[in-house]
Amino acid sequence: MHIRRYFLAASMLIFVTGWAIYIFITKESTSFEVMGIMLPSLPIAVWVGAAMSILLIATLLHMIFHTLTSSLRLRKFETDYKRLKTSIVDAYLLKNGRSHKFKTERYKLLGKIVDNTKMVPDNSLAILEDKNIASIVEVINSIDSGNSVELKSYNLATDNELVVKNNLNKFKAGELEPEQILAKKELYTKELREEAYLSLAKVAPVHVIENYRESVSFEALLEIIKRVDAKKYPLSIANETIADLVEHLGELNSLEYLKIAQVAIDIKPEQRLAIFERLSSDNSKAIDAYLYTLFDLEMVEKATEILDSSSENEYILFKAFADLKISGKHYDIKTLIALLLH
Repeated sequence: MHIRRYFLAASMLIFVTGWAIYIFITKESTSFEVMGIMLPSLPIAVWVGAAMSILLIATLLHMIFHTLTSSLRLRKFETDYKRLKTSIVDAYLLKNGRSHKFKTERYKLLGKIVDNTKMVPDNSLAILEDKNIASIVEVINSIDSGNSVELKSYNLATDNELVVKNNLNKFKAGELEPEQILAKKELYTKELREEAYLSLAKVAPVHVIENYRESVSFEALLEIIKRVDAKKYPLSIANETIADLVEHLGELNSLEYLKIAQVAIDIKPEQRLAIFERLSSDNSKAIDAYLYTLFDLEMVEKATEILDSSSENEYILFKAFADLKISGKHYDIKTLIALLLH
């Protein structure tokens, strides 16, 4: 728009200047030789107008060049601005491996900071004029409030924090069934699968527990043990299955085995004894649990045999308890173990 005004004003100036020279100064004509070429004879006013026209063209080209470069620079800033908003959205969505390319130096700095920063939006940002960012903030706030939302359109990884939290919200709301989670383990995190398995461990039959045993957690195992011969949601389970579940947990320590023994008190004595005899033969760290079971079942002689074959510094608490039992002192092994575990 300014170039057009400049062209019109300059053209009028050239015309008026040429007219004034021709009318008021001189009507003479002259010619020039340029690079061996003789130019035609024209009024001086025309030559002045031609010189001014050349200057006009030069200035127009100069203005057009800088207008184009400014336009390109402005377009880069606008592109980088849009890209920065995208990087902010990706940061809010907690995407991994963020790397956005910027063309201008200032936005390169801002972009690098945003791409390497974990950003948590404030609730007040939901009223932003930018609808895209505002909608993302609203989604995040909804998930943080315990609601479930649809995240497919954002193409987030299955281990993304928002996806994990959203799936947990769906699970708690009953929108995801435990077996649905466990059957498609590639879509859900280990933590959520363990949460789903724990819910099954409290009520599911043995075949379901066995089918998804890869997701067993220590807490779930305790729930399964509690159900054996229990009045509510009773469970009949083979010793081999229990041993297999323990094996899937990996390496347990002595205190963890003791906790298992502690919750197994409702199991029939024969099976209870067989379970911990099997576990102690598989792993020496389960011997404490086996000793606890023997003393609780008043099988002092069997427990004493194990203690006598151990080294002096092993199972000191149980040796002390055995001495008390032999000397006629009656203490409850459950109380002593409860103190040990707490």
